[in-house]
Amino acid sequence: MKRFLLLQATLAFAVLTAAEEPTNFIRFVEEDESDSLQTAVVSYESPQKVKVDLVGAIHIADKAYFDGLNVRFKGYEAVLYELVGPSFEERGKPEAKKQAEKLQWVGQLQTMMRDTLKLHGQLEGIDYTAKNFVHADMDMSQFTQTQTDKQESFLSLYLKAAQAQKEVNEKRGVNSDAAGMVMLLKILTMKDSSTELKRMIAQEFDSVEDIMAGMETGDGTVLVGERNKVALQVLDKEIAAGKKRIAIFYGAAHLGDMEERLLKKGFKRTKVEWLKAWDLPHAK
Repeated sequence: MKRFLLLQATLAFAVLTAAEEPTNFIRFVEEDESDSLQTAVVSYESPQKVKVDLVGAIHIADKAYFDGLNVRFKGYEAVLYELVGPSFEERGKPEAKKQAEKLQWVGQLQTMMRDTLKLHGQLEGIDYTAKNFVHADMDMSQFTQTQTDKQESFLSLYLKAAQAQKEVNEKRGVNSDAAGMVMLLKILTMKDSSTELKRMIAQEFDSVEDIMAGMETGDGTVLVGERNKVALQVLDKEIAAGKKRIAIFYGAAHLGDMEERLLKKGFKRTKVEWLKAWDLPHAK
C-alpha cells in the first residue's frame, strides 16, 4: 500500500512539474523538404470556463500566415491586440498621427526587413478593422511616461539585451559574432540569398524567449512587462463584460511573461498548436 501511495505521489509531482514548465512560443523547425519558423497558439481555461488563447505574432511573415490568422480570429468574441499608440480605428485622427510619428522609425525598420526578406507586414496582412478587435496596449503618452518613471531608454534596453544575449550564448557555447559574420558573407553570395538570410535569422529566433526572460529580470521593462499588464487589464474588462472566448494577439516575445500572469490568475494551460510563419524550402 505504501509503495502504491508513493508511486501516486511521484506521478502527481511529475504531472505538476510538467504543467509548470514554461511554454515555448516560437521555434525553428528543420525538416527534409523545408525548414520553418513557427509561432504558437496556446490555450488556457479559467475555473469560470473562460477560454483565452495567446496567439504569438511575427511582425513580418508569409502572406499565408496572416491569411490563416484572419480566418482564425473570426472565431473569438474578442481579439486583444498590441499597438503602442492610438487604436487602429483612431489612427487617421490628427492627434493620432502625431503619436504615430514618434514610432515612425520602427515602421521604417520593419519595412526594410520586409522588403529585404521578401515577406509581408503584419499591419497590412491582418484585418484590424474587424468588429471583435480590441486595442490592448499603451497609448504613446502612457508609454513614454512609464519609461521616464522607470528610467528606461533605448540605451538601457540595448545594454540589457546585450547582456542577456551574452548569457544565452555562453549557455549555448557559441561565439555568435564570429559565426554570424561568416554565415552572413556566405549567404550574400548565394543565388537565393533572401531565403537563406531568413533561415539564418529564423535559427536565431530560438533564443529570443531566453533573451527576453533575461531582460525581464529585476523590475522588468516597459517594452514587455508593463505593456503586458495593460493587456491583461483589458482582458479583465472583457471578461467582466461577459466574454468567454478571447484571443490575445501579441508579439511572441511577450507571451512567456504573459503566460506567467495568466497562470497566477488561476488559468490552466490546455493546448498548444503551432503555425508556420516562414516557410524556408531547401535549395534544389
